[in-house]
Amino acid sequence: MTAPAGFWPRYAAWSLDAAVVAAATTVLGAPLWSGYCEAMRRGWAAIGRRTAQIMADSALADLNFAGFFRRLLADPALHAALGEVGVAFGALLLGWLLAYAALGAVYEVACVAGPWRATPGKRALGLRVAAADGGRLGAGRAALRYLGGALSWLTLNIGHLVAVAKPEQRALHDRLAGARVDCIDARGMPAWAWAWIGLQLLAALAATAWLSLALQAALEAALDPGML
Repeated sequence: MTAPAGFWPRYAAWSLDAAVVAAATTVLGAPLWSGYCEAMRRGWAAIGRRTAQIMADSALADLNFAGFFRRLLADPALHAALGEVGVAFGALLLGWLLAYAALGAVYEVACVAGPWRATPGKRALGLRVAAADGGRLGAGRAALRYLGGALSWLTLNIGHLVAVAKPEQRALHDRLAGARVDCIDARGMPAWAWAWIGLQLLAALAATAWLSLALQAALEAALDPGML
């Protein structure tokens, strides 16, 4: 007996698969990503040194914050460092996302169109992807479903939230591909899946706190007289 899969089991399954693909993307492209990160580190260090120097020069010259900001905007060395950070960050972000999308496509299509009819994450949650009529979803429509997921993201996740609507509970990309996600496990959402979602929430809070501390440390480093 199958029933349409609910939003939270689908989210838990997706996040498990996303973690697997993200880890593989990071490991396989590690030499490239580390090079971009090193370029960003050098750029940020140069920005901190140059900002501190300009601040000191402005304080000694006229004790005028307006003069400090004018010097910041006109300083070619600072512009060069900002450009280095921007280029490295853009290359890291775009390169990683493209690699993730390509690897994710292979992972999704191979699993959904294969004998499991589900990714490992969906299989762990007792979910299965099928055609709208209940038959097997072929590789072509599995690929269309994966690509259609981009529209769900571009609609600020409204396409994903459509899966809340009963009775079909089909997301936008399911509808585009003529697919559905069924729950084949009558026991429902397991406790470990709720714990996994809770862990993600804690990780998001920790990342926010870390970012705040990192920005504070960067500002303090820029104002440290030892850097002048």
